[in-house]
Amino acid sequence: MAKDSSDLAKKYIDAALKRSSRPPSKAAYARAVRLAKQAIDDLTHVSHRAESPGR
Repeated sequence: MAKDSSDLAKKYIDAALKRSSRPPSKAAYARAVRLAKQAIDDLTHVSHRAESPGR
């Protein structure tokens, strides 16, 4: 799932940047991808916990 969430994060950030007139710095892009990946991982984890029986 780690590679999948990285790809999803990059696709999300790239799509968001298409609306921007100026590209971000490499550091800002890397930070945005890292944060988006973490958010995707967190949401995936929460959804799996919600689906598991006994909770």
